[in-house]
Amino acid sequence: MNSKLSRRVIARAFVAKLVDEPTRQAHWVKVLAGYLIEQQQIDTVDMLLADISREYFAKTGVLLADVTSAHPLTAEVRKAVEKALHEATDAKKVVITEHTDQSLIGGMVARTPDAVLDVSVRSQLNQLAAIK
Repeated sequence: MNSKLSRRVIARAFVAKLVDEPTRQAHWVKVLAGYLIEQQQIDTVDMLLADISREYFAKTGVLLADVTSAHPLTAEVRKAVEKALHEATDAKKVVITEHTDQSLIGGMVARTPDAVLDVSVRSQLNQLAAIK
């Protein structure tokens, strides 16, 4: 019998293993990937990653943020983003993953498990174009 577990149950168990066994993190990632393939839940990966990020923050106080900008962040901007996210969430630590996307034109988009801050020029232009 193949019984599928909820994403939140999977996220909780996965984060517990990551935290309890930090030297075996690669192993647990492989186990999770195998489970998702076996249970044909690959289409839930994006949502599961958000659940894992939420659970990781709740368990460790570490906030994982994905920041996309038109140009690489300067050290000053990176620190300002980390500080703003820290203050907004009371995170013990903020870990930023950076990406660049020139189509943003300028500004950036910051994503956490529970919020999106889009201050890109592209977004502002789209908003202006929508006004009729």
